[in-house]
Amino acid sequence: MSSFYGTETYALDHKGRLSVPASMRRDASRRKPLDSFILVAGFEGCLSLYSPDDWRRVEERLRRIPMGDRRGRAFARAFLMDACKVTVDAQGRVTIPPALVHRAGLGKEAVLHGQVDRIEIWDPVRLKSVVAETAETDGRLESLADEVLGRE
Repeated sequence: MSSFYGTETYALDHKGRLSVPASMRRDASRRKPLDSFILVAGFEGCLSLYSPDDWRRVEERLRRIPMGDRRGRAFARAFLMDACKVTVDAQGRVTIPPALVHRAGLGKEAVLHGQVDRIEIWDPVRLKSVVAETAETDGRLESLADEVLGRE
């Protein structure tokens, strides 16, 4: 299981290649850095990079969606649309397919933001907007923290 932290901004080249910093490619349970990720569309317009181990846990949850659950099928369909395995090249970059570049609205720069079990990839303007929405909660962030982090 990997843990991803930090926020970094990197250039996205004309071939859709994006550097993943060495600190985010390190896997605490292994000696060598991660050499591949699973890339999927995330929420609020970002992309999500999962380590193979973290992705296995996501897959386990997806497999538990009952076949007869229409909302579950719709979610899985949308979540897995354009999902792919990406390999880290010798320069520490992954190539983001054009469909996912478009879906996330990525331009010449992308922000990599560690989210414990995944790395989110954001267009810088979109991320700033999403963070601003959260900052405007007038104290509701504390109650949300209690609700989310207070669970056992």
